[in-house]
This record gives sequence, structure tokens and C-alpha cells, in this order.
Amino acid sequence: MAEYSHLLSPLALTPTLSLKNRIMKSPQSTMYWGEEYAMSDRVVDFYESIAQGGAGMIVIAGILWYPAHPGGVYGALFDDRYIAGMRRLVETLHRHDCVVFCQFHHTGPSAPSDEHGGRPFGSSTLEQAELSSPTPYLHATRGVTREEIALHRERYIEAAVRAYQAGFDGVEVHGAHGYFLQSFLSRVWNRREDEYGCQSIENRTRLMVEIIRGIKARLGEDFPVGVRINGEEFMAQGAMTLEESIQIAQALEQAGACYISVSGYGFGPLPMTYVPDYFPYPEPEPAMCPYMDRYRQEGVYAWGAAAIKPHVQIPVVAVGRMDEQRGERLLQEGKADIIAYGRMLWADPAFPNKLREGRPLDIVRCNRCATCEDPPRAARRCRVNPALGRERALAIYPAVQARRILVIGAGPAGMEAARVAALRGHRVTLCDAAPRLGGRLWLASMIKGSAVENVRPLVDYLIHQVRSISGIEICLNRTMNAEEVMTLQPDAVVVATGGNYALPDIPGIQRWNVRGVKSLSRLAAWPLRVFGPDLLNRLSRIALPLGSRIVILGGQIEGIQGAIFLAKRGKRVTVLEPSVQLGEGIPPRYRERALAWLQQHPRVTLHTGVCWQRIERDGAHFLTAEGEDRCEPCHSVLVLTRQSPATELADVLRVRGAEVHVIGSANGAQHSLIVDAMAQGREVGVML
Repeated sequence: MAEYSHLLSPLALTPTLSLKNRIMKSPQSTMYWGEEYAMSDRVVDFYESIAQGGAGMIVIAGILWYPAHPGGVYGALFDDRYIAGMRRLVETLHRHDCVVFCQFHHTGPSAPSDEHGGRPFGSSTLEQAELSSPTPYLHATRGVTREEIALHRERYIEAAVRAYQAGFDGVEVHGAHGYFLQSFLSRVWNRREDEYGCQSIENRTRLMVEIIRGIKARLGEDFPVGVRINGEEFMAQGAMTLEESIQIAQALEQAGACYISVSGYGFGPLPMTYVPDYFPYPEPEPAMCPYMDRYRQEGVYAWGAAAIKPHVQIPVVAVGRMDEQRGERLLQEGKADIIAYGRMLWADPAFPNKLREGRPLDIVRCNRCATCEDPPRAARRCRVNPALGRERALAIYPAVQARRILVIGAGPAGMEAARVAALRGHRVTLCDAAPRLGGRLWLASMIKGSAVENVRPLVDYLIHQVRSISGIEICLNRTMNAEEVMTLQPDAVVVATGGNYALPDIPGIQRWNVRGVKSLSRLAAWPLRVFGPDLLNRLSRIALPLGSRIVILGGQIEGIQGAIFLAKRGKRVTVLEPSVQLGEGIPPRYRERALAWLQQHPRVTLHTGVCWQRIERDGAHFLTAEGEDRCEPCHSVLVLTRQSPATELADVLRVRGAEVHVIGSANGAQHSLIVDAMAQGREVGVML
């Protein structure tokens, strides 16, 4: 496609190895490996979907050259028994004309312990008080001896030999993200006083240089060895600067590296390490403010690649929150040679092929929702791509026999079910009582905004799909009851109408200033249609007709995100939650930051373990966890509680003998997130 001629153009990575395009799958751990680091069908299926989708190069993430975490998190090549499994993976990917590298990795000082349960090892021995600031999440480290350095260097080289025997086109040496080799490059970690110390760039890069040269000495000068480094480190005294990274890149090029992949690293709480989307949520950490202008620029870490590129002759890889426009522009302006995509290819493995075929509207966009980190160190899943990690189980094949499918509800669950069913050849009728497609995704898009998490691309994608795929008839402004359903005589009915938002049975709940989710949805419907979610989000900072003091009944995902939205608009907010836990439903990475931000906010008060009593003219009355009767004065009360099941229509239809499938939040709070809606829509679509 001419519009992306640079991104889709070939590249000679080395004199003997070429890429069909400039799209690299960046190395990211999937947690799909088997016990004891074994190859699994899930790993092969996942990576094959990306190779089949058209990526020019895949870097297999987190392959251990030495034992570390328990099986499942990483693969391994520290023993010959892993070669056969890796060979199976590489041969599968090569069938799709994809270059395959193996990234060697060890968490080193970022691990909770070493393989024997002792201190994690790094370049230097550091006590807890000497670790990075602020708020270290790391553990005190044990510095490796010179004898151990020599042993680890040899293990690295031997692992590269196994990678060569498995058929990998090359290997990547990982010197970023707080892991073992970064602990030598970074003055934050490296306190050594020998030839591997921090006195000079030559000393700091010595181990990486020896590893690169050792691999080439064993496998030949033509064997490709790439490297990954941090362009800059954040939030710690003595952190690596961009000027130092340039010198490090030059030293690694001279050692024989065939490309430099440039990332970044922030010391401090885990969300700020190398996933930049997390640190500005709900607002940037004060220590991150000096870096925010660069964060807001294209590609997040692209400035590091752009700074390094003029100083080296080998290809430079840019990474970090990329899309095709950013990637094309960076290549066109000569700021990078390869664009690495991570979550973009999790969201849509076929992204490269869709670009090549001129179908950008069919690309599924990452929402930056952190579902892939929920929970941490669990097998990756994706809000917008339910087939991630389940490629075989949720593959879309033609139906044996075409059927008439009625889908009731055009939110994310209903639209995904309709999309998949139609792609399989079924004739689908998609109905909704609202005047437009999207359900409550429009309201969610307005509330969440687009600065961090961004729901709008999912709304646009799903609407485009159900409108453009043949075999889907759309009926809006139509409320379906059992009689109407039976009149249509569908072969199967999918109920995706959403759950019930019941108001609590307390005195005063019907007062004029009390609003639930349905009431708020109706209130926002017209402005959303006129202004759209992005503009309405901005306008709400100017005028929001709820008064200045607001009480929220409910402190789980709905209530907490509502509180953040209102607090950012200058409202005084009090959250009243009956349970002892707050933020249920928010991915852990975001939840910890959201709750900390609210707890420190001067205009926000959080109460847990309360009992709602009544709502009167003077405010919301409740019993505290200690049994104290309190009244919180307010202008508005918002009931933002979890959903309950809404299966009444499905129950009646089943009694009448219909085949019925209930999906999404119609099943209740445990199925009410967008990730649940998309997953259940996909599941029922491939099952029908």
C-alpha cells in the first residue's frame, strides 16, 4: 500500500539476511510456556498467528540462558533438551516467510530471588536502602563474582549455539528493563570497581561486548546478533542518560551487533518500569513530569531511537505505543529503520496484512486497557482479541450449515457475536432498542477519555465490521419481546442486552438528584451523539450539571472510575462502598495507581464497610464500618454499583423451546467487563 510504503518495504538486516517489511514483533513474555520451560502448542499457535499475519520479523521473548522463574513465564535454551521444541517453533514460523530471532533473557536483579531462593544476582551487591528511588519494589541483590561472570558469559554463548541448532535466524542480547545485563550498563546498579565496573562506557559494556564477540567466534561473523538497550532511564540518581546510551550503542555496534533496539526504563513502582502507559494514570507521578512531553510524542521511546540512529551504521529499532502512522513517519523521516510492535500485534496479529491489503479500518486497535497484565504473570489475554492465546479454539471456520441467528443487543458482546457468526456464513439479524450501535461503549469512551485507556477505536471497529460484513441485518430502535422473537423464527437467539443496574432499596432513592447508570446513559445520549465522546469529555471539564459535591454509592470499577472522572473536574467526591475492597474489576496495574491517587486527593473521601441508610435533602446518610451514623452533604448521588443478571427474556424463550445463548453483562457483574463481552461474543460466534 503506497500510504505505508516505508513500513512495508524490505530491509537488508545483514548482508545475508533480509526482512520482507519493517514490522517487527517486539519481544514480550506471553506466559504460555509449559512446565519446566517446555514448548507448548499455545506458544506455537500464538507466534504462528503473528507470522501468518504478515510480520517481517518476530523476536521470541524471554528465552532463558540460565534457570530463573518457574515454568510458564519463560522459555529456555540453557539445556539441549529444549532444542527440539524450539526447532518446531522456528520451522512453523519460517513457513510464513518470517525472520525469527531468539531474545536471551534473565531477570537478574529484578527477580524476587535467585534460582535457589537466595538474593537475586546482579552486577553489584546492594542493600535495600541502596536500591532505586522512589518507592523501590526491588529486592537487595548479590553481586556476581568475576568467576560467575565468566560462567554466565559462556552460558550465554552456549545458548546461542543451541538457538543456531534450532534454526533461529539470529539472537537478541537483552540489556534493558532492569534485567541482568542492564545492571552492568546502569550506574544505578553498577558499583563494581573492577574491569566490569561503571568507571567508563568500555567497562560497563564489557560483558555485553564479550557475549556478542563470543557468539560470533563460536558461530561465525555472519551470524546475526541484535541488542536491546534503554535509550534513557528515569527517576533515579545516576540513571543512564541518552548521551551514555549513544556511546553504549556505538560500543555494541563495534562488537558486531546487527541492530540496536531502543526501549526505556523507569526506576520505582512496577507500573513505571517499561510499560509507559501506566505511569500517567490517573495523573503522572511528579517525578515523571519532566519526561511527559516526550511520552506524549509519537512512539514513546522513539526519541531514543532517533537520537541514536545518526551515530551508528546498523539498523535502529523504534518501539513503544506505535501505530502504522507513527511507524511510517519515523521511517520516512529517517529516525528508525525498523518499527517494533508489541500490544498492537496482540490486538491484531493480521495488522501487517491488513495494511498491505489497504484495509486499515479492519485493524483491531489496542485500547491500552492493561487487560494483558491482569493479573500479572498470568497467561496473556486481550480485551479486543479474545483469540489471543486461544488461536486454535477460537479460530473462525465456515459453518457446516448456515443458520438464522438473532442477536439482541448491539453492545460489544452482541456486535462481536454478530461479526463472527456472519463471517462463518450465518444469516444474522442484530437488534437493539437504542437508536445507534455501540451500547454503553459510547458512555465508557467519554468517561475514560483517550489519554491512557482508549475505548473509542473498539467502538469504531465493531460498528464498521457489522455494517460492512455481508449477512448482517441491523434493526435499531427495536425492543424485542418473546412474541416478536418467536415470530422471526430464528434458529438460535443470542441475548446480549446488558445487565440490570438496580437501585438500592433505601428511603430517598427516588429523589430527583439521584441518578443510576441507566439515568446517566439517557442524560448523556443526546450530547454524545452531537459532540462525540472525545469532545464531550473535554466539554465536561467546563460544565457538568451535577453540582459541586457528589456522593457515589459503589466503590468497584464503576464507582472508582466515576470518582476519578469527577475529581478531575473539580468535584468534591465521597465514595461509599459496603464491602472492604475497592476497585474490583480494574486491572491490578491501574487499580493500585487509581486507589493511591484517590486516597491522596484533597477533594476525595473513600469509605469502605459502610451501610447505606437513606438519602435526604441534607445528603446521603450511612453507617460507617465502626457503626457511626454519618451524613455526607451533597448536590447529587450517583449509584454506580455492579450489574446483576438480566435473563428474563432468555428464560421465557427457553421455556418456549428456543435455542438461547446469554452473553456479556446480561450474565451479571462477573461478566460485565468489555473483555468478558468480547470473549463471550467470540465464543458463541464460533460455536453457533
